[in-house]
Amino acid sequence: MEKAIEKDIKSTDKARVYFSNLNGVRALAALMVVISHIELHKADFHVARIPYITILYFGKTGVTIFFALSGFLITYLLLEEKRNFSAVNFKAFYVRRMLRIWPLYFLLVIIGFFIYPGQGSSTALWLSVFFMPNLAFCLQMLPDIFNPIWSIGTEEQFYIFHPHFFRIKNYKNMLYAFVIFILFMWTLQLTINHLKHTNLIWKLFSQFFYYARFDNMMIGAVTAVLFHNTKYPTFNFKLQPLFNLMFKPYMQVILSITFVGYVYLYLTRNIGHGDVPLAIISSLLIVNLCQAETSIYTIKSKALNFIGQISYGIYLLHKYPLFLILYLVHHYISTMNMVMQNMIIYVATISCAIGLAALSYFGYEKPFLTIKKRFQKITQ
Repeated sequence: MEKAIEKDIKSTDKARVYFSNLNGVRALAALMVVISHIELHKADFHVARIPYITILYFGKTGVTIFFALSGFLITYLLLEEKRNFSAVNFKAFYVRRMLRIWPLYFLLVIIGFFIYPGQGSSTALWLSVFFMPNLAFCLQMLPDIFNPIWSIGTEEQFYIFHPHFFRIKNYKNMLYAFVIFILFMWTLQLTINHLKHTNLIWKLFSQFFYYARFDNMMIGAVTAVLFHNTKYPTFNFKLQPLFNLMFKPYMQVILSITFVGYVYLYLTRNIGHGDVPLAIISSLLIVNLCQAETSIYTIKSKALNFIGQISYGIYLLHKYPLFLILYLVHHYISTMNMVMQNMIIYVATISCAIGLAALSYFGYEKPFLTIKKRFQKITQ
């Protein structure tokens, strides 16, 4: 089957899509998660936290941005594949996802369950093997040191069905299908939230659907369709002119201020389903970063590009160096001045996380990514 897919890919020319700012988005989102987890796990090692509660919740912001970005980029690339080659090669899509996600994911599952910490129930193991770690996370079965895998399960579940929307030939109908799916998810979540007080099963379903951020990713997908229609108009949509206002400089300023203000509220207030507005605002900011000609700001640099390139490894692996550093701080420099102590913790954790992710990327993931290129019609 692999040879058949590869032959099909090679039988056509390839197109290229490159958004230079997106690695910067990945880098900042990954670092937000790392910073959040530093503060979160200090308590586990009896290390004093920085007295700013908002830092503790940076992670949920970073994860929401990741989901919105993932839905946007996957959708845009599939739209480009459909535009350039008339159809989406579903087999090649799934092979690409497997080669990108599975190697590091399963390595972490093997290490986490069998080597270090070598903990977790057999139920959690099998749920992780079959890409249901978000359910294991809701059941509190995943050891903290590798529980970031929960979001990988959410993304893999989304990838199972999302590409099949591209069987819809009319782009406008596809857009409506995305919106209907979002409304369906919200209705389902509201119904389950209403029932969660009746018994533990509904409470578990409520938690699961909170962590199954399909709506966040689909918001990114809707944004991708509208952005693609801006660049390559294929259908008339009454709200398209309103969407296109996002590229005006004054709207970018308003959007940026709105983002900062909302993130502050999101971090300091308990906003029910607060990830939804954040996903919408983040998607619109991502669109502006993709439209480099009109964007009033940029977040690209060699450092951010590098961190963004290895952000998958940073996200999954960072708790291993973090736990080691917090252990050493607690046992050897617990009496040090708090400022110096935090400088050591933050610099050492972020540096080691980047180093470990780089080792993983170039020493382990790279061969799989090289093979993945054979199955790409749209190169990045």
